[in-house]
Amino acid sequence: MPSLERPRVEYRTPEDLVRDVEQGTVRIPPFQRAFKWEAADIVKLFDSLLRGFPIGNLLLWRRPAPAQRLQVGPLTIDAEETGAALWVVDGQQRIVSLVGALTQAHQAVDPRFRVHLDLDSGEFHTSGTRQQPPRSWIPVSFLLDTAVLLRWMRSNSNWLTESQLTLADQAAKAIREYQIPTYVVHSSDESALLEIFTRMNTTGKRLTKSEVFQALHAGTVADDLTTLPGLGRITAESGFGTIDDRLALRCVLAYRGGDVFREDFRQEFAPGDDPAETLREVAGALRDAVDFLRGTCGIPHIRLLPYSHVLPTLVRFVKLHGVPAERAATLLRRWVWRSAVAGTRARGVSVADIRGQVAAVDVPKAVDGAAELLRRVQPFPDFVPELDKIHFSHAMAKINTLGLLSLEPRDPASGDLLDTTRLLENGSPLRPFLAAGGSALTDTLANRLVLPAGERTSPAQLASAPAHVAASQLIDERGQQLLADQHWEAFLSHRATACTTAIAAHVDRMSEWGARDGRAMTDILRSAA
Repeated sequence: MPSLERPRVEYRTPEDLVRDVEQGTVRIPPFQRAFKWEAADIVKLFDSLLRGFPIGNLLLWRRPAPAQRLQVGPLTIDAEETGAALWVVDGQQRIVSLVGALTQAHQAVDPRFRVHLDLDSGEFHTSGTRQQPPRSWIPVSFLLDTAVLLRWMRSNSNWLTESQLTLADQAAKAIREYQIPTYVVHSSDESALLEIFTRMNTTGKRLTKSEVFQALHAGTVADDLTTLPGLGRITAESGFGTIDDRLALRCVLAYRGGDVFREDFRQEFAPGDDPAETLREVAGALRDAVDFLRGTCGIPHIRLLPYSHVLPTLVRFVKLHGVPAERAATLLRRWVWRSAVAGTRARGVSVADIRGQVAAVDVPKAVDGAAELLRRVQPFPDFVPELDKIHFSHAMAKINTLGLLSLEPRDPASGDLLDTTRLLENGSPLRPFLAAGGSALTDTLANRLVLPAGERTSPAQLASAPAHVAASQLIDERGQQLLADQHWEAFLSHRATACTTAIAAHVDRMSEWGARDGRAMTDILRSAA
């Protein structure tokens, strides 16, 4: 049995943690869960520091670590090789929250880390990237460094009251000097760490399948291409958005073959297999699958993928047949779109259907695999959009949005083409432009434009926009006149018809309902010859 010294209890302050992270001493093993805390969790953590409430213990593992690039919340650190790194076993969410906010609250892109203390109320809040915080809010990153805090106080001395100055000073002292109990484990055996990790997590909230897989097969040190979160970020690099760990795991399981819903990963890899190399291969197949979805299928972002099962199915296809091309690509594009419509009719896709579709591509020829996928999906050539579906919790809302985006919408104010990727990174791009009223159509797609988050436009602006700009938002000359005359009900009815026609036409183009779905005639003749 490997030796394991009793963990030594130390005390660390938030200031100590910031220093250790910035120096590359603190490392987060790949088997740890991704950072999942929300803004409210981080705000409560800082409130506990201020009040002196317990925030729990940290458990760290001291052992060597290689030189590597680290991502700790909003921080990127080029860490040097060290013989005494501190690997986080328990406390990752707290460490990332503290360090991220205490270093980046004034400039982080992720609003969760933009934590501010309201010097009027003594409460902590987070601030959006586009939000201008009230002047009484001070970023917690200013509280960590005495010199920075004093400069801020001097530059705002014309309005700061004595009570505000006192609160800022007290908060800075409370945060900097807070003592966090920290257990440090010394062991040369990686299995000891995994045993501690497993015991801690099986006695509390059960690990997800993706977390179990990661713990068993990622090891202690891995690059971005050999972890499930790293695979998820591969898709973001192309502008498709980040996929979650669960979907990344299904892509891995599909690539390896068999049931994509299996749960026992202990024997997933044989003794001679290299899990890291397999995940790198999955990364390549995932890139090809995403390129196919964005290009041939016209689905620019994960948020608009009606049903996620198509991604692991395409990864399996790429593994067996390479990048979809020619006839196979055409059939696969029909399958993606027809299965989306079929899913909306059935109100979802069953586990049995997903298993069958992933298995369907395991045939010798690419065209036959794509044709078999199509055969498994019922066509619905009578498709009609449901305009009341405007929230992305519905697959139909994604189909509706894809139909609007196919028109290459322009900004009504500037006339410029809208950047689809940037639009979707901030959630749904659908924005209402007429106030809610008596019409049932105000809460449908008829009253939604494609616009960036936070932007609005007025009926008057739409009525006077250049014709080609208005048309890109499905407002024709008749629609502009109705807006100018303030005939709201007639306008919404008119635009509802335009939306229905445009979306149905786009789905028809991508699904090609009446087309022949087998091998191309030239291929059949070539085979006969």
